Order: sequence, then structure tokens, then C-alpha cells
Amino acid sequence: MSDIKNDEDIKTLVHAFYSKVQEDERLGYVFNDYAEVDWDKHLPNMVDFWSNILFKTRRYNGRPFRQHMDLPIEKMDFGRWYNLFEQTVDDHFEGTKADYAKEMAAKIASSFSVRMEMEGKFED
Repeated sequence: MSDIKNDEDIKTLVHAFYSKVQEDERLGYVFNDYAEVDWDKHLPNMVDFWSNILFKTRRYNGRPFRQHMDLPIEKMDFGRWYNLFEQTVDDHFEGTKADYAKEMAAKIASSFSVRMEMEGKFED
């Protein structure tokens, strides 16, 4: 196995990861049924997102947090999301960039969870 080296590798990662997300009982419902994500539009956007994180391409300039705030997400979903991401990276890659991708995904999951909690998303 090799490290994440280019956009083609990021595309492999993103497509494999979101395939798992779509098949996940909980996350699949959130993305497919509730949000009705247009995967043909979303996946290239996520390739740009991760390309920006890993290679500083500046192709992504969105604000992902707001787009997730109204979804029926529970605190535990961020752990599910991260576990699927980590598993996907480990299935396809190893090396410095792969480790960095997992580190950044963990930070994203944590920051989204904390921020949603601060905004009262998870209160009973």
C-alpha cells in the first residue's frame, strides 16, 4: 500500500468512504433519505475539500458546518463517521498523508460535535 499522493488517490478515498456512509444504517438515512444528497455533485466537492486539506489546493472554500446543523445528527454519529473514514483510509493507504487525513478527520468530527453541542443541538 502507498500513501495518498494526488487527486486520484483522494477521489478513491472519497468515493470508497461515501460508499460506506451510504450503506451505513444510521448515516445512510441521514445523507440519503433525510438530506437527499445529490452524490454526483457532493462527491467532487468532497474531493476538493480533502484536496484542500491534504495538498492546500484552495479549490474548496465552502462552510461545511452550517450545512450539517439542521440534519438529524446525534453526537454518536460523529464517532461512526470517523470510524468509517479511518477504516477507509486504512483499507487503501498508509503513510504520512494517510495519517494526516485521519488526524484531520478526527479533528473535524470533534469540532463539529463540540460546536453542535454548544449550539444546543444535542440537548433533550
